[in-house]
Amino acid sequence: MLLSVPCLFAFCSKEQADGGAISPDPVPEIIVEPEDGSSVYGLVSCDGKGVSGAVISDGVEVVRTDGKGIYQMKSLKKNGFVFISVPSGYEVALDGIVPQIKLPLYKTAAVAERVDFKLYASGGQTNHTMLFFGDIHLAGGRSNDRTQFRTFTSEIAKYIADHPGEKIYAMTLGDMTWDLYWYSRSYGFAQYLADMTPLKGLPVFHTIGNHDHNMRTNVDGNTSGWDAVDWDTGKAFRQSIAPSNYSFNIGKIHYVVLDDIYCRNTTGGESADRIYDNALSGEALAWLKKDLAFISKSTPVVVTMHSPVFDKHGEYNLKNSEELVRCFTGYVSATFVSGHSHKFWNIIKGNVREYNSGAVCAAWWDAGYYTPTLNIGQDGAPGGYRIMTVTGKTMKSRFKATGKPDDFQFRSYDRNSISLTPEAYGIKDAGNAAAFTADMKKYGANRVILNVWDKDDNWKVEVTENGRALDVTSVSYYDPLYLIAYVAKKYASGKAVSHLPSNTGHVYEVTASSATSTLEIKVTDDEGRVYTESMKRPKPFSIDEYR
Repeated sequence: MLLSVPCLFAFCSKEQADGGAISPDPVPEIIVEPEDGSSVYGLVSCDGKGVSGAVISDGVEVVRTDGKGIYQMKSLKKNGFVFISVPSGYEVALDGIVPQIKLPLYKTAAVAERVDFKLYASGGQTNHTMLFFGDIHLAGGRSNDRTQFRTFTSEIAKYIADHPGEKIYAMTLGDMTWDLYWYSRSYGFAQYLADMTPLKGLPVFHTIGNHDHNMRTNVDGNTSGWDAVDWDTGKAFRQSIAPSNYSFNIGKIHYVVLDDIYCRNTTGGESADRIYDNALSGEALAWLKKDLAFISKSTPVVVTMHSPVFDKHGEYNLKNSEELVRCFTGYVSATFVSGHSHKFWNIIKGNVREYNSGAVCAAWWDAGYYTPTLNIGQDGAPGGYRIMTVTGKTMKSRFKATGKPDDFQFRSYDRNSISLTPEAYGIKDAGNAAAFTADMKKYGANRVILNVWDKDDNWKVEVTENGRALDVTSVSYYDPLYLIAYVAKKYASGKAVSHLPSNTGHVYEVTASSATSTLEIKVTDDEGRVYTESMKRPKPFSIDEYR
């Protein structure tokens, strides 16, 4: 196997840096024999010594190595592999960007086989950075997606280069690909991994999304065993990328990846009905409980999944959200980072919080296709990614818009400058014209609109006019820039709007006393960082103004 390990890490050897095969460690004579009933057993080692307390799983069973680094497992070998929950202070080899946490099984469950894991010491993980990439949705050229994506990978590569010697990792939030285009454009996981080549050496831990399931697969037309159907749709991801559910440890943080797309498609092939629930399978929940049994409740846990645990109103979103959240009762903190919606909402409930964290592709790359360099989503939020900096057990987070500075955290609009007439944007169809202009009727004269996409209940928005504080009101409006960057252009071309604008809960408005006053806008996030704008009015409203 050709392996590569990023030279960000102190253990990097010449063979690893060159991407060549790694010579085996001189493992001392540690006798490993299968115990009665074990079907998988082996040794976890580093520098020729056994690693105790390392957790191994087959996706169902979860065991831990003994004082010599030996594990024993009674596995039915359902998934055809076993994987390691990488212990804190260690790394595994990489294949491109994919951490090699899983190793294949070749024999039946009736035959015991030995599978050894080799770790590499990695000091200095206590402080590290985790990047989160939501909904990438590459489809092999649709909406110029791969070209736009190169802007993203170039930025991430520069971020890594600008932070030499730091521990940097990444996690996806699902929908790296788009299952419909596995077939029509021959673009699947192999092509996605090739497009991630500029990030080679960055350990990227992947989460499966609904579009990463093979919905054309069906188990012999099975309509009664949904667990079997769901398991079968995830096979391509498990073979190409990672287990559906797994965990790892970096520094003082325990990271968990969960599959919360439960597929129930009853037909296969081109007529696949693509039915799924936003829910964890019973097997996934059972595995999670076994995994957490080895984790102290004083350890912060970060969980990625595709569909959010909570909806934008703070209500449970998954069919079994309540049972999932209960798994973290008593833990110092559980932080969920999710995607799927392509929008933003941040929820805090006791020791649990969730970042539903937008998308790299924003609105499936479409706004950036119709209005190049202005790739924004249905709620007006920019395409981008989340940066979480970890110091010990303290985590700080901020969303970073691709191509924008760190302090780009809101947009302001002057209602007086917005005139969304169908004629001005070439919209001729009466129905489309009515749909385009409907929401703008909510905006009154002298009002200023603020879209603060990453806010939560602890953010503070303040606006003053001539030293006088204005009342800031939370509203639910369409984002006007999304309307002209994407919606208007689709309507003008006579095409249907695939991604309708979204009434969003992270928009605010104030009413100024005049049309020409300058407003001082101050936004303070939940970690005390301050973002400001001195908004000179009238502020033009156009693509060029915001591009």
